[in-house]
Amino acid sequence: MNLHVEKWGVGYAVFEGRKRISGVYSNRTYALARQDKIEAEARQARHARNRPCLTCGTEFWSTGRGHRMCNGCRARCSGLDDRMVG
Repeated sequence: MNLHVEKWGVGYAVFEGRKRISGVYSNRTYALARQDKIEAEARQARHARNRPCLTCGTEFWSTGRGHRMCNGCRARCSGLDDRMVG
């Protein structure tokens, strides 16, 4: 992914090659922040796939390496007190 920020009209935009892939921002700093976010989303998407839940074994769509529990198990475990978890 070859992203860069260029002047576009009266503002700045993120480009991939010659194609504009973002909106137009009034400030170069905002365009650079958008570029960082696009790159982070692309990195995360490379790790997304179906994985088995570590708790119940049900296969679910995992957004990355740190997302290993299905939403149901995550919801059940979120209410546990630290003393109960170990």
